[in-house]
Amino acid sequence: MKLLKTLEIERRMDMRTQTGMWLLSAAVMLGLSGLAGCGGDKGGEFRTFDKGKDSAPDAEHGHTHAHDHGHGRGPHEGDLIELGEEEFHAEVVVDEEKSKLTLYLLGADAKTAVAIEAKELTLEMPGKDAPVAHALTAGPADADGKASRFEITSESLFEAFHQDSKAVGKFKISINGKEFTGEIKHSHDHDHKHEEKK
Repeated sequence: MKLLKTLEIERRMDMRTQTGMWLLSAAVMLGLSGLAGCGGDKGGEFRTFDKGKDSAPDAEHGHTHAHDHGHGRGPHEGDLIELGEEEFHAEVVVDEEKSKLTLYLLGADAKTAVAIEAKELTLEMPGKDAPVAHALTAGPADADGKASRFEITSESLFEAFHQDSKAVGKFKISINGKEFTGEIKHSHDHDHKHEEKK
């Protein structure tokens, strides 16, 4: 009888130990999951024209918002696009009133300008039968005649984004001899202009 009571006490202790270990494991996993990711939302902006906080469609408007890493705003108050594995960034600044899109090339820190030799970049938008090319011309030259800023003023480009909320513009760029592809997606919150910092 004493042996049965001892076994019963040991069984209860084993169950308590197992339950305690399970709860401890769950708490540790929950704590670690809060540390995972690449920094979370730091201002909540993009990879698209404006305030795309995630990559899920906006339920109310069906617009696709981009960037799942929460890179936020660039130094010109534009939205950031990752190029490569955080090697470089492109910052997109939109002025809806003027139908103007400005793309700034930035370094890995998403702050430092990166100038390239190209005189223009081509942004391809989906068309009815074939992609439609839009040329972004180099802005004022940086050092050595290179440019880190490219811009376009085009009502047809903005109409393409407005007509198809899922439209994705793609551009290819060569930086230091390496090719990168970036995507610009439509954002519902595109109707305000960003003031350009110089």
